[in-house]
Amino acid sequence: MADSIDARSAARAVVLAILIVAVYSAIYMILMRYEGRAELADPVNAVYWVIMTMTTVGYGDIVFRSHVGHIFSIVVSLSGIVMVFAFVLPGLVTPWFEHLGRELPERVPEWLSDHILICGYGPMVERLTERLDEMGIQFAIIESRESVARSIFKKYTTVWGDPSDVQVLRNANISTARMVMVNYTDEVNADIVLTVREVSGVEIIAMVEDLRHSRFLSYAGASRVLSPKTMLGTFVAQISAPSCGECVFPGAVQLFGTLSLAEVPVFPGSSLAGRAVSDPLLIETGAVVAGIWKRGEFTPRPPGDVLLSSGTVVLAVGDSEQLMRLRLLGAGDERRFLVIGYGDVGQRLVRLLCEHGIRPVVVDRRDLATDRFEHIRGDGYSEDVLVKAGIREASCIMVMLNNDHDAIYSTLVARNLNPDAFIISRANHLISTEKLYRAGADYVASVPLVASKMLLNIVTPESEDLTILYEGLELRRYSVRRRSPMAHRALRELALIERFGCSVVAIDRAGDAVLSLSGDTEILPGDVLILLGPPGSMDRFSRVFGSG
Repeated sequence: MADSIDARSAARAVVLAILIVAVYSAIYMILMRYEGRAELADPVNAVYWVIMTMTTVGYGDIVFRSHVGHIFSIVVSLSGIVMVFAFVLPGLVTPWFEHLGRELPERVPEWLSDHILICGYGPMVERLTERLDEMGIQFAIIESRESVARSIFKKYTTVWGDPSDVQVLRNANISTARMVMVNYTDEVNADIVLTVREVSGVEIIAMVEDLRHSRFLSYAGASRVLSPKTMLGTFVAQISAPSCGECVFPGAVQLFGTLSLAEVPVFPGSSLAGRAVSDPLLIETGAVVAGIWKRGEFTPRPPGDVLLSSGTVVLAVGDSEQLMRLRLLGAGDERRFLVIGYGDVGQRLVRLLCEHGIRPVVVDRRDLATDRFEHIRGDGYSEDVLVKAGIREASCIMVMLNNDHDAIYSTLVARNLNPDAFIISRANHLISTEKLYRAGADYVASVPLVASKMLLNIVTPESEDLTILYEGLELRRYSVRRRSPMAHRALRELALIERFGCSVVAIDRAGDAVLSLSGDTEILPGDVLILLGPPGSMDRFSRVFGSG
């Protein structure tokens, strides 16, 4: 549309310029005859004189002698200047340069090989591309939507074209790619997978919106089919219901040996609510608090006198038994669950809750014919509907709406109606995470973050140096060499939190775990430190102490 508008504007500018030159040429010939110089009053001389005058070149070989002719010459000269700046530059020259700047690449460099091809850029792969770029892993994006391609081609290697077209795939060096990821609708993904299989035996990872379509993508030739929404539903079920499988911890990261880093929510009525981090009840579990989340704000290694409250999420280190003891303490006695939204994520979440003996109340616009759970029909952001669903008595509210604007508003209403409930909200775009926390969510489950984590584990299964935990938080390993500037220095002296904003959550010392860390803990050569912090702080740490 924009290109057609530019073309029409340019055509109008050309027609106007021709019309003005024609009118001035006719006046020129009339005035030359008026001065008695008919030999110069022909069309060729007329057009020549008009153009030379309008462009201010003015060779001076043809000039008027009368005052009328002089005035006409001034008018033509001034109008030429106006015409150049008002019509020619904006109508012809500027659009031409803009067009050159808008040229989208239709192939990748010939040297690009062993790269990952991502077909379709969007929220699901937004975080993944950032991570791949940070890690120096080569990739290219094939994007058929011009507006999306324009927004990314200066940042990432991009091919503008239809990924279900064989030539477009060849232009993206499909023959030397190590992996292809498809990220459009399920129907379009199937078409792309079939096309890729025509020209290559490369591994294909297909993202599926509806899990029921998985088998069709597999039939088409996909090597793996991933459903981030289904995974998110499982994730939320596990974090909200301790009975969802013993020793199962959503998002847990294995550190070394039997130790893991896991999230433990503190629900209303929990034994942990109101207790300090150094409370004996917490210490007796054997798990160690590495940090706490409160409405999106993270505090690493909190002091012992910091109190835990309902809505806090504890990031703890321990083995499976230690973490389970801590998790049961954080669960609370009341277990009234309200699920707002029964889409792909909500269905998976409700099914798992029901399987583990939890009968939630579900709010959805549709009429759900089922006796497995109580259903209230209506909008998930309507105050009257939520009150009817018993939101004021709910201990855990899970906002699983598919639209982020609706989810943010629903979270605001839910927090207003029940200030004490533990609220888990779903985010479909990374940019919505902070807004949901501001709206009152205690925990935001991000679809793009789950998708990125799943995909990155496939891309770099051997990598143990960088693990995605949450938006804006990373876990890295650092090996302390004999000549490291950290060797034989105490944690207090290093002041990692104050200087870099990161902290040591555990130390692997020759196979033994060091969890009870204090300011006096000495770092020894050969230690493997598990560091936790924002990406920027980790980068600053690496610049000072090396990559480890």
